[in-house]
Amino acid sequence: MSTLIKDKNSTDKIMTRLLIALTSIILFAVYKNGIIPYINNKIEFVDIFYPLLFILLPALITFSSELVFGLLVKKKRGKELFEFAKNSYAFFPGLFLGLICPITLPISILIIGALAASILGKLVYGGFGQNIFNPALIGYVVIVFSYSLFFSSNAYLNKYEVDTIGGSTPLTTIKSLDSSISYNTIVEPYGNLGDFFLGFIPGSVGEVSSVLCIIAFIYLALTKTIKWQIPVFYIGTVFVLTIIIGIILGQGIYYPLVYLLSGGLLFGAIFMATDPVTSPVTKPGMVLGAIIMGILTVFLRYNSSFPEGVATSILVMNLLTFILDRIGFNIKFSLKKCIIPVLILICIMVSVVVVSTDKFNNDNTVDSKFKLISKKIENNKVIYEASEKGYSSNIKAIIEIENGKITKFEIKEHNESFYSMVEKENYITKLINNASNLDEVDTVSGATFTSGALKKLLINVISDYEKEGDVVR
Repeated sequence: MSTLIKDKNSTDKIMTRLLIALTSIILFAVYKNGIIPYINNKIEFVDIFYPLLFILLPALITFSSELVFGLLVKKKRGKELFEFAKNSYAFFPGLFLGLICPITLPISILIIGALAASILGKLVYGGFGQNIFNPALIGYVVIVFSYSLFFSSNAYLNKYEVDTIGGSTPLTTIKSLDSSISYNTIVEPYGNLGDFFLGFIPGSVGEVSSVLCIIAFIYLALTKTIKWQIPVFYIGTVFVLTIIIGIILGQGIYYPLVYLLSGGLLFGAIFMATDPVTSPVTKPGMVLGAIIMGILTVFLRYNSSFPEGVATSILVMNLLTFILDRIGFNIKFSLKKCIIPVLILICIMVSVVVVSTDKFNNDNTVDSKFKLISKKIENNKVIYEASEKGYSSNIKAIIEIENGKITKFEIKEHNESFYSMVEKENYITKLINNASNLDEVDTVSGATFTSGALKKLLINVISDYEKEGDVVR
């Protein structure tokens, strides 16, 4: 069974160990998203248990789905029906789905995701052991692309974090900053690296506590519930690539650590990528698959509109599992056959580093997402037409600067889903009023990419204006 060791250990024991490993993570999710907000008077007492409901409800949905499948398709009845659902471990897809979703996701959408995880991710293939993709991730991808509005950056903040942090997740912050990255801008808004390690940062319900994920990995590896190769090589690849990128960008060791301790990397590597049904069986296949996931995760985090990339990377590995095992089987009997795959992976890794750092430059002013369409000079007035890549579109604007003062900032064209949040906060007015010190202007919670793009658009225009020797006031 893929990453599981084929010995006297039964699947029941394996799944029991997974539950044991998840217990502390679930309890921490209740503490962080329930108890802490209650202590700080952000929620009522009964809402303390909402995170637990959020996690267990989709598990109940996936279990119920398999009961219906067993009844209608497998023609099971009575005790035999219950045993069928129990032996197919029907609650696990829903349990994992609840842990990887943001706490603010509406229950109705969570239920849709659970049904998708069970039906599209598992039952259409015939049930347990026959699916080729991780069911929980299928459910996750379905609702992310169908209801992307509910996965905005502020969706990952619980009711206490909305007031204390009021921003976005660390990965979203990094994405919005581009070249203006530093320890102060990436880490300090959330406390320190200790907060990242313990899990007191915004994120999905069960993914944020790195220390609990590491403890779970040690337990699962020592009990031979999972093979260690996939998590170690997956996480190791991400660390190596991000530390190289960090060195190129002149960042410290904090930089790759933030990438490791943020988002769903550790949770995904330990619990999702090691799914016994959908991951490679051969050791060389596991290593190759893990490295490919690491490369793809880094590429997506730096070069796509989405800040995460873990779910997509794992699903790609699921798709390639058969091929990876064929390659792994051949390598197992001939070490010479590993030379070509290794060289290919090295070339891909170098390419990812080059592409990911290409948008940065030494003076930190050039922005590859910025386009200067036109510039007109009328007496003391300079009229710019320019665009900046936002969350889902290019934002085109007219900006006028007269005698060093911004007199107009008008949006001409965009297709941004969260632009109404920007308007509600009068964000453009804030940018105009603080044009001489834009670093002090925070992005809009819930519309980080869109507001960040507007800010960078103005920064780039001002930079061009100041090249002429004038200073914006």
